[in-house]
Amino acid sequence: MLQLEGYPLEVLLTAANSAAQAWYGYEQVNTVRNLECVHQSLQLSQGIIAGLLVSDRFLNTFPQLHTPSIEGIFTSSFALGNLVGCLMVAIFGDWLGRRRTLWVGSGISATGAVLQFAATSFPQLMVGRVINGLGNGMTSSTCGVYQAESCRGPRRGKLSVIVVTHNVVFYMLGSWLTLGTWYINNDAQWRLPFALQLVPAIVLCTLLFGLPESPRWLLLHDRHEEALEALRRYLGSGLTHDDEAVQREYKSIVSSIEIERRSKITFKEVMLCRDRSGHLKRMLLGMGTQFMQQMTGINALNYYFSIILINNLGFSELLARVLTGANATSYCISTASAFFIIERRGRRFLMMTGLWLQAFAYIMVALAVGMLARAPQQWGAVAISFLFFYYAAFGCTWGMVPWIYQAEVNSLAMRTRGAAAATSMNWLFGFVCTQFTSVGIRNLGYKFYIIFAVLNFAFLPVVYFLYPETANRTLEDLNDYFDRDSPHKTIIAIGDKVAKQHHRPQEAIDSEHRRIAMADESETVYTKKVGDDAQWVEQSSNSV
Repeated sequence: MLQLEGYPLEVLLTAANSAAQAWYGYEQVNTVRNLECVHQSLQLSQGIIAGLLVSDRFLNTFPQLHTPSIEGIFTSSFALGNLVGCLMVAIFGDWLGRRRTLWVGSGISATGAVLQFAATSFPQLMVGRVINGLGNGMTSSTCGVYQAESCRGPRRGKLSVIVVTHNVVFYMLGSWLTLGTWYINNDAQWRLPFALQLVPAIVLCTLLFGLPESPRWLLLHDRHEEALEALRRYLGSGLTHDDEAVQREYKSIVSSIEIERRSKITFKEVMLCRDRSGHLKRMLLGMGTQFMQQMTGINALNYYFSIILINNLGFSELLARVLTGANATSYCISTASAFFIIERRGRRFLMMTGLWLQAFAYIMVALAVGMLARAPQQWGAVAISFLFFYYAAFGCTWGMVPWIYQAEVNSLAMRTRGAAAATSMNWLFGFVCTQFTSVGIRNLGYKFYIIFAVLNFAFLPVVYFLYPETANRTLEDLNDYFDRDSPHKTIIAIGDKVAKQHHRPQEAIDSEHRRIAMADESETVYTKKVGDDAQWVEQSSNSV
């Protein structure tokens, strides 16, 4: 079998992880779509909406969803499955490895998809939703880690943007598919979107066969021969194990792992922040990005965008669906634009800029909704314009950064658990937002949007004083930054330029040189034995 290396392997890695994220984005649309159907059907008796083909077909098959309590269970079942999937990754992810976790997760999700599109009873649909969510939780919390650990440092941010962008690409495609199936007059209206979930799963499983495991995970498990081979393939074409670039990266990672192992302490000491590597602090930073992402209001709009257009702004259902697809398209374009700025401007700049722009958008939407009674057509146009503006601002900032940041900020020993914990926060608080959004839209009017404007402003000092820059650093550079002996504190000082600059600081370069020197001076080195068997042996550094 042909073994890819260098740029072609980088493309394959990014494509596989993109398939995992695509599944997450596409499934989001299915959840939104079904939630819309339920909410619209509950209001038919009030004469607001009538003649909904999608709602009729879906609800004729599953009439249980007319009951509000069952509706809530149905809505939350996918999120519940994702939370369980993230927990499974936290427990078993380091044992399985990155590739096998993606394989297992995609297999579980595919099983859930089959149960859903073939559902003939409500219990079967619910079981399928939970199983699908479980697998999705495993893949969505692992693909970012696999990408960050395997690709070259200077390209980590850009390639991670490509991965996360596929979340939004398939959210966009799913939105237009929803409009297309609106015209189908049979059960394919809802069975077809469920069945198409199998496409990303098949693509992911196929591409994984051509990928080596994460070299950092291999070194964490002392599989040095495989790790060197993986590094050789990931770092470029035509390299050998003895190439300077391969050895430099290898020694830097090995030394960083050794430092972590020497300072290994109990879980209680980690919880009390007494460990050398700041495991808890770093995990909380990753979780915080996902918490803030959800509390800026993205899923409150995602799940209810069409309903807001119909109920708050007075659009017809067809126009609301068309605008939803158009918004998803502009959202996708904005997300892709992060590719050009994620490394150039850094994570902190994007997070803070996004908060300012999103807060401004919510203020304008609140103003427009409050003025609708005076001039519905004009102020409705203002409201929809700034909803589009919000999505555009979110896409290239908070739509990207949390997924990248959670994979970068955690130490190697805690990266799987940290990413799983952060992803679980995404699902948990996305669920929380959807629970109060329906009530807020109906009862608070323009005040509902003021809530999110305030939250966006409130997160600005949090990002400024707590979140160090991770762009243009190696993952091992960040270990040194959070080291107990580092001069950098939890609260970032206004004058701490190293914590805030987006280009690689000199102290990180110096730390890398020290790690390489430490590896050169260690008692044991790994070298390849000359001979046909090409096995690995240990030899004392004193005898070399």
